[in-house]
Amino acid sequence: MANSRIRILSRLAFFVCGAVSVLMGNAHRAIFAAIGAIGDPGHIAHGKWDTHSAALAVVGGIALVIALVPSSWIEKLCRVGPDDRRLPSVPIKMLGGFAAFSYFLTVGLYFAPVSWHPNQELVFSLCPACVLAITVDPSLESVLLLLAPLDAAVYGALGGVLGYMQVVLRNRS
Repeated sequence: MANSRIRILSRLAFFVCGAVSVLMGNAHRAIFAAIGAIGDPGHIAHGKWDTHSAALAVVGGIALVIALVPSSWIEKLCRVGPDDRRLPSVPIKMLGGFAAFSYFLTVGLYFAPVSWHPNQELVFSLCPACVLAITVDPSLESVLLLLAPLDAAVYGALGGVLGYMQVVLRNRS
């Protein structure tokens, strides 16, 4: 019974993180395509953002697939039995770890000194949700309640996908 609750919650976490990652990829593509169309192509290299939004969409898509395929398919791919407890623990721990690290990293970026002047690629790589606040300086409340949770979901999807890849590769050898 507890194992089925864990599976349902982990699938829900993968679904939410994957959906947020896909949506952030779409937001990146739309906003930076609009900036390029305005005529400021020197501001942001257009090709680099296309790969960045594609990476967000691919990671989110893989997380969505993991959330939606039957458990028996995942168990077969990972070569574990239905009673094996290793399967849900590694990816979920990595999802949670990446999400927590990303949340605190985004909050830390808010407190970074103004003199730091990071380039835009670094900021949008560390904080994909910062694209939503591209024209304004966000308040601490919006960082804590909007940007940091969205970044946590994006990096949580990445951590969960890497966790499943680790389980698959470990059980294949």
